[in-house]
Amino acid sequence: MKFSILQQDIMPILNSASRSVGMKAQLPVLGNILIEAESGSLKVSATNLEVGVVRTIKTEVIEEGAVSVPARTLVDLVSNLQGEKIEFTANSNLMEIKTPTFSSTINGIDSSEFPAIPLSGKETALVKADTLHSCLPQVSFASALDEGRPVLTGVLTEIKDKKLQFVATDGYRLAHKVVEIDEDSSFKALVPRRTLEEILRLISEEKPLQVNISTSDNQNQIIFSFGNTKLSSRLIEGQFPSWEKIIPTDKKTTVNFDRNELLKAVKLASVFARGEANVIKFFVGNQGITLTSETKELGGQKKEISAKVLGEEIQIAFNAKFLMDVLGAFPDSEVEMQLSGSLSAVLVRPLQDSSLEYIIMPINLS
Repeated sequence: MKFSILQQDIMPILNSASRSVGMKAQLPVLGNILIEAESGSLKVSATNLEVGVVRTIKTEVIEEGAVSVPARTLVDLVSNLQGEKIEFTANSNLMEIKTPTFSSTINGIDSSEFPAIPLSGKETALVKADTLHSCLPQVSFASALDEGRPVLTGVLTEIKDKKLQFVATDGYRLAHKVVEIDEDSSFKALVPRRTLEEILRLISEEKPLQVNISTSDNQNQIIFSFGNTKLSSRLIEGQFPSWEKIIPTDKKTTVNFDRNELLKAVKLASVFARGEANVIKFFVGNQGITLTSETKELGGQKKEISAKVLGEEIQIAFNAKFLMDVLGAFPDSEVEMQLSGSLSAVLVRPLQDSSLEYIIMPINLS
């Protein structure tokens, strides 16, 4: 194998591929990046057996071939050859990297040992990249990071009746987003949060117009294709909670407020909430909202903000981080909160946008 390429052309795809490299302790070849040179193009692949990324770029190929080399070594070397035209040569499992003033050899592993990345599937839907880029950050943060319940670490992704829907929950909060799309197809899968976060990074880097979403024949892999990039991910198996039943249907109090004003107040309250399980107390009265928080060691605070309140007075407590996450994800400044009791789930949504809603479970102080 032999090809040449400018450092600034190959570096972005090496960086993005290296994020999906696996642990060497698990299997040595998973710590490698697969480099394949064929008919005027270069293909760079990496996988951790859960997620696999393949990126392609046009380049000057002198001799076709393939080899896998340690990702960290390759990235560290190439990143320091700024502005250079680099020549790569591979014989057997040895890769040589040369510029007019530098040369290096890297010990690799035969390309035949590199795991196959599933990239073929039945076409399911074309979704605008801007839609994914705007919707996913509003939802994915609500999924669980703890692997104790794997189904909660994913985002339920569904396409039906020309609507794309995302749902995420960690058991204490829930995020739901639905948006209309042009595609009239049917699709439902539980996609790992980390996969969707990586899709967002790749979309930001490549800036495609559309993303093709498909599934493998056995329905356990999802494939995202756009531009010169393909990402394959294993889907999460299991039954996602019946999230529709969590949405409150009764309300005793409705509060309309300015998102930025409440977010600043919650951040202030969180200063004194850190030592007390992040608890902040809300008193919703006729004139607005009063936020209090305190710790025995540090002291306490009280902050009042104006709000339009309809219904009964309610005292309720929240986890400050959960509330900050929700308020930080809103695209609009006017927000509505619906409460039905001090221990009942709370519905929070933009006043002018019915496509987005959040559920937060309050904290029982008794």
